[in-house]
Amino acid sequence: MRSRRSYRRHGRDRLLSISYAGLAFAGANIWTLPGDVAPTKAHVASIGGIQNFASNIAGIALTTFTGVMVSLTKGSFFIPLAVAGGISILGAASYLFIVGEIARLRPRDEDDGMLAAEPSKSVA
Repeated sequence: MRSRRSYRRHGRDRLLSISYAGLAFAGANIWTLPGDVAPTKAHVASIGGIQNFASNIAGIALTTFTGVMVSLTKGSFFIPLAVAGGISILGAASYLFIVGEIARLRPRDEDDGMLAAEPSKSVA
């Protein structure tokens, strides 16, 4: 007969598996964006590199924050997990409400030197 602790552990494993599957599902879609917004094929790698850099900075900051909070709270992961969950909800809300239509950037105009957005034909 299984103990109550064994059932809790398996429940956490299932929840972690579902969470990681959601992360993998979303991550594949996020990595297609540089190809959708790049003005030319030559810019795809640069935009992907900037995206990767921002992701790594966020990963470094959150792991540092987690270590500091765990040491300050003497082993409790409640605050780091609550902050990570809040940041995830904020990110999802900003993606839904702030980010508009995904549009391809046009190459720089000679007149103003700025990049302008135009709707992409590949995004429905």
